[in-house]
Amino acid sequence: MKTDLILTHHPLMLRPLSRLDLSRGVAGKLAMLIRGGMNLVSMHTNLDKAPGGVADELAARLGLSGVTSHGVLRTGTLGKKTPLREWTRGLPFPACRICDAGPEVFMVAACPGSGMEYWQKARELGCDTMVTGDVRYHAALEALEDGMNVVDLGHFGTEEIIIKPLAARLRRELKGVAVRAHRGRDVFSSL
Repeated sequence: MKTDLILTHHPLMLRPLSRLDLSRGVAGKLAMLIRGGMNLVSMHTNLDKAPGGVADELAARLGLSGVTSHGVLRTGTLGKKTPLREWTRGLPFPACRICDAGPEVFMVAACPGSGMEYWQKARELGCDTMVTGDVRYHAALEALEDGMNVVDLGHFGTEEIIIKPLAARLRRELKGVAVRAHRGRDVFSSL
């Protein structure tokens, strides 16, 4: 069966290419698509913030109730206040780093990918905990000093969760179209 469309979350190019070496890297992948006569659709932020998209899937996997959308950011609550370490131990993610600012987890902000730029908005919305990926040291320190817990589930971990639900939705809505899902793997591994 020939593949004629590849649907991705991340685009191949996030920055302009400085050179075209068609034998490797991004340019090599583009050449492979062109030679194979394949189309490429990359959804990225549109899929992150869409209803039923990555942010909603992340909120669901975190067990949040009363979820509200603020663009790519979702906020919601837990059933009861829970110590941060206890809550994170029960999360269905393979990687988890935390900054424990002290408050128990109750109102959570979630942003897939690299969403630490939204922690202050989350604080304004009354959240005690920010969950995202790719948390940089100084951003975590700033949030910690402001009394906000930070949970870093890794960039890959907060985005790959949409693969199965999206493939299932496409199969339901595109009758007669073969949909195959490819599970990627994180570029990082634990020792």
